[in-house]
Amino acid sequence: MLKQFSIILGIYFLGEFLQKIFGLPVPGNILGMLILFFGLYSGVIKLEMIDRISDFLLDNLAFFFLPAGVILITCFAVLEGKLVAVIGVSVISTVIILGVTGLTVEFVKKFLQRRSMKEVFSGKGKSKTGNIPEKTLAVKRIQASGRVKIHNKMQTRERKTREVN
Repeated sequence: MLKQFSIILGIYFLGEFLQKIFGLPVPGNILGMLILFFGLYSGVIKLEMIDRISDFLLDNLAFFFLPAGVILITCFAVLEGKLVAVIGVSVISTVIILGVTGLTVEFVKKFLQRRSMKEVFSGKGKSKTGNIPEKTLAVKRIQASGRVKIHNKMQTRERKTREVN
């Protein structure tokens, strides 16, 4: 788990480093997320390399908002005359975030469906079954033939029951 955390932290610091070196207007943590995304997409970073720490961070995500909430409460005097504007901006940005998230999810789902269809038609999907050992395939065939026999027996019994009734 420490190795996985080191990978995440290293990518974060790489994003911060790139932002400082090139003076980019994008925050370093966003650059880090983009680096992580492209690393995962290209296969440079395997999902197994960061899956446990990612689950841990997602499970405890609410705790990471506590410092921001505490700072907001301590700065409440600064926001005193601008409360309506802050609430308005919060509501509008929440609606925009919901919309963008929904559109992104739909885009990714369509992309993944299109990709899987291409794999099916190009025959790339067959390579996955080629990795299954022959012994496992033989066991699966025997199990399938057993299910077919049981299914045929059940249909025969149903026919006989109908004939009797």
